[in-house]
Amino acid sequence: MAPSRRKGAGKAAAAAAARRQWKVGDLVLAKVKGFPAWPATVSEPEKWGYSADWKKVLVYFFGTQQIA
Repeated sequence: MAPSRRKGAGKAAAAAAARRQWKVGDLVLAKVKGFPAWPATVSEPEKWGYSADWKKVLVYFFGTQQIA
């Protein structure tokens, strides 16, 4: 198999691109496993006491006031 077609070869690049796509304050429909998509806003992890992770985007859900 060609190196560029190897399973999981582009996951890190795709995660980095997805992280750059969202900015703090953006309105999104976030999906958590087992629940329907729900309106949320992108938030800063440091505001909630979490460390920044370039693979994840922290969101604050409207209505439930939960973060994920």
